[in-house]
Amino acid sequence: MKIALIGSTGMLGSKTAELCQKAGYELLKPTHAELDITRSESVEKFFQENAFDVLINCSGYTKVDDCEKEENKPTAFAVNGMAVGILARCCKKTGRTLVHFSTDYVFNGQKQGYYQENDPTDPLNAYGQTKLDGENRLRQEAPFYYLIRTSWVFGPNGPNFVKTIAGLLKTKPQLPVVTDQVGGPTYTGDLAGFVLELIQLKAEPGTYHFANSGDTSWNGFAKEIQKVTGAVSCEILDATSAQFVRPAKRPANSCFDLSKATKAVGHAPRPWQEAVKDYIEKEMA
Repeated sequence: MKIALIGSTGMLGSKTAELCQKAGYELLKPTHAELDITRSESVEKFFQENAFDVLINCSGYTKVDDCEKEENKPTAFAVNGMAVGILARCCKKTGRTLVHFSTDYVFNGQKQGYYQENDPTDPLNAYGQTKLDGENRLRQEAPFYYLIRTSWVFGPNGPNFVKTIAGLLKTKPQLPVVTDQVGGPTYTGDLAGFVLELIQLKAEPGTYHFANSGDTSWNGFAKEIQKVTGAVSCEILDATSAQFVRPAKRPANSCFDLSKATKAVGHAPRPWQEAVKDYIEKEMA
């Protein structure tokens, strides 16, 4: 099988590339110069000139707070929205499978309980709106696709909560972290592994929620990072979202129901605590 991977140098893309290569798949990793996903003619040319079976789109405009700035919205909507429709159209036309990623931010976070794939969407911020636009364009074109919503992603080759907190724990005597936002941490290695399982098993196409098993608050997440790193000189304090004014509003509840993903591949994702420990000890050392 031959896979075309867009965004291969990013946090999720680099781990996906690593696992594809370990699995023995032939891999295309186009640069932005070779493929501009916001231009139809560039995408069509790439599809015409390259043979591949699956397109995995790990690219995206992911700076959540920057999306709130009016000058950045056209770019964010072009990359997270319009481009997804272009890729989906070309995949459908040529009979290729498309894998695309979305976010917990398409929900408003007000649900009591775990979000299922068919729950109503209602993004609180511009980033969520751009990602929902991409989802809608993908479904409108309707190629054979896997749309995977994920949350609280961490891994090598990119800024993430684990790396940030581990650094702050070394330098701060106290660190306030919010307790009123809950969700599921997701390690890029496990997310990429899930994607390859879906492809290998030829699982039912459609939307899937994926995170590591279990959920926590950002505060609980930080305390687990402290436990693994042993940086006990810093005191992690309870805080509320109201204490941190940020341009983009965050959902209070980002917890996913993982039963569809579990059924599709025959096993539940491993616990998030185990994934955090592996990442810190093996990839942050």
